Amino acid sequence: MLPYSVQRQDFAFEHAIIGMAIVSIDGEVLQVNSALCELLGCSKQELMDGALKATNIGGILEVIRHKAGDFQLMPSQVTALQVGMKYEHPAGRNLDLKLHFSASAEAQSPFRHCLVQFENLTPVYELQEQLTQKEMKLVEKEEGFLQLLEELPLSALITKYGMIQYANQATLRLLHASNVSDVLGISTDVVVDPSSHHKLARRRTRYAEYREIGPVTYLIRCFDGQQKIVSGITLVTTYRGEKAALSIFKDITEQKMEEDRIMQSEKLTTAGQLAAGIAHEIRNPLTSINGFIKLLRSSEQSNKLYFDIIESELKRMELIVNELLVLSKPETSHVSKPFDVLGIVEQIVTLMKVQAALNNIEIIPRFPAEPVYVHGEANQLKQVFINLLRNAMEAMDQGGTITLTIQQSDSDVHIIVQDDGIGMTPEQIRSLGQPFYTTKDSGTGLGYMITKNIIHNHGGSIHVESSPEQGTSFTIQLPAL
Repeated sequence: MLPYSVQRQDFAFEHAIIGMAIVSIDGEVLQVNSALCELLGCSKQELMDGALKATNIGGILEVIRHKAGDFQLMPSQVTALQVGMKYEHPAGRNLDLKLHFSASAEAQSPFRHCLVQFENLTPVYELQEQLTQKEMKLVEKEEGFLQLLEELPLSALITKYGMIQYANQATLRLLHASNVSDVLGISTDVVVDPSSHHKLARRRTRYAEYREIGPVTYLIRCFDGQQKIVSGITLVTTYRGEKAALSIFKDITEQKMEEDRIMQSEKLTTAGQLAAGIAHEIRNPLTSINGFIKLLRSSEQSNKLYFDIIESELKRMELIVNELLVLSKPETSHVSKPFDVLGIVEQIVTLMKVQAALNNIEIIPRFPAEPVYVHGEANQLKQVFINLLRNAMEAMDQGGTITLTIQQSDSDVHIIVQDDGIGMTPEQIRSLGQPFYTTKDSGTGLGYMITKNIIHNHGGSIHVESSPEQGTSFTIQLPAL
């Protein structure tokens, strides 16, 4: 009969989820539960009668016998120990086990026994191994990624909270740094010129709110005091196990200088062409004035016709100069604000109707019932509509109709000025907007150039459709509010 302490192993012992066995001090297996049999892959009888001592079970039984013999307990004393071991399961897999021994002695009985609990650490060790392998792979990937950055001809920076954690060789060359230690640990505020600090702050705010960083262009200060312009993009990445920002930059200093040189060259070319046109346009009236002055000097009596011609040519020169002044006005000299374009156009139609009637021309408005709002400078757009209506009237020497249409969509406003005048050829349409090109007998060609410039400054566009003797249609597109 089993001792009392062994008899106490009841339902809880049998149905425990951890494998357990009760053994005597000399190592004899007295009782095992089902969880242990399932863990070791054998039956209760095979464990208890020692029939498997020559197998893998034998190793466990030997450990149990040896450790159980180590208990030398006095009455009422309790002691415990642990031992780890490898076990090859009959199914062919290896298990990592930890055996927990505890023993007690009853006060009224010299018989002592051990409780052995089998803890299966295999899943823990396997998980640790998987984590170790993943960490090694991540380290390998990161090292390979950093090696790729080192070979990159563009500058690469990795930052955390605005502090530089990594910089490749291209970055050292860009900043004229002698060693990577000169760069690591410093703030990007030190590298970026103070004039671009607002861009840094704006990007940090955008990332905090929307988790977006995106492209940017900075003015930076090199370690030798030189300034450069860089353009690049920043992405969120992971560095040394923590979230970081990877920035790739390109030095565009030379590119910007070249663009500025090209722009300056284009400005000089345009200025030269404009100057040549101005000289040509003003030379003609000056020649006329000079000739008639000589005639007046040689004439004994005053000739009113000569004075009228001189006055006409002087007015022509004044017109040229005034239109050039309008063309040269900076955009900042006007204040933009929302306004009803329908009201502006109605004023222009009222203003032009009398002149149109004198020339046997009817202006037909086709306007929506509701106000149409755009953002801009009202007086500038008035000049645009006056120019287009005046051009339309001058194109109809035999009279006719001008249809003025305003249409609005979700994003755009279209103002269409359509006449049934003499029209234009495709070549004439392509030449519109060039300084001093005009299809009229008297004109500078600057009016349409001014019109295009104003519409462009308002974020819009103008489109021309025309055919000879079929009239002309100018369509202005402006962003709607």
